[in-house]
Amino acid sequence: MTAPPGVSARYELYAHPQMLAARDLLAFTGALSPRTILEPGCGTGLYSRLLLSAFPGASILGVDIAGERVRAARREIVSPRIRFGVADAEFVPPGRYELITSNAAFQWFRRLPRTIARFAAMQKGGGVLSFSFFGPGTYEELDGALRETFGDEARVTASRFAPRATLEKALADRYRKWAIEERRYSQVFSSLRELLRSIKFTETRGPSCEMRIHWSPRTLSRLEKVYLDRHGCIRATYRVYLCSGLALRRPEMS
Repeated sequence: MTAPPGVSARYELYAHPQMLAARDLLAFTGALSPRTILEPGCGTGLYSRLLLSAFPGASILGVDIAGERVRAARREIVSPRIRFGVADAEFVPPGRYELITSNAAFQWFRRLPRTIARFAAMQKGGGVLSFSFFGPGTYEELDGALRETFGDEARVTASRFAPRATLEKALADRYRKWAIEERRYSQVFSSLRELLRSIKFTETRGPSCEMRIHWSPRTLSRLEKVYLDRHGCIRATYRVYLCSGLALRRPEMS
């Protein structure tokens, strides 16, 4: 009997948009030479591996609130330049980091402006913050099909993610220079079950818990029919914001 894939392999099997966002975020962050990197919300280490390759002179600290994911990252990535810890990314102990960067995690923060302010305080001597943020509009097709099938109480969790304006204000309040670029990724699934499996294994969360839905075969079939009638296929769209803030070492000359 073949053993089931581990946490890391299972996640990355379904993490198509997360991988696209990670690669785009790295390019968006630009050519830097940081010596110290903090990766909040490191998960199983998908983005961590890219950071190790892109910044060969840096030491990296990756933290995640889920111990299972951190253990998976430790098993998969062995390097003297990186260490992983179990911690709430919004309450990482103060330190000095020339680059604070995170892929597909900031949308889960409950205190987003306050957390960005904490990271900015860690970079008063200069540094860069960069992160990808899955925004409202992610899973918009599923969101519409849910509402049509079950009523307006049935929404995807992403519908409550912070809008771009919140990101702009949080960055502008703490960073002298900042930028946001939008990306849209699309993925087609063979069935509604496969889409829901992708949501489950990447822990991106689809239908919210505001309305209890009994996921029987009949319910799934009903929702899938609505989905196909609306879109012709089981397509998922991901709206992602690439964000950066530059903490200047000294005030700009006017």
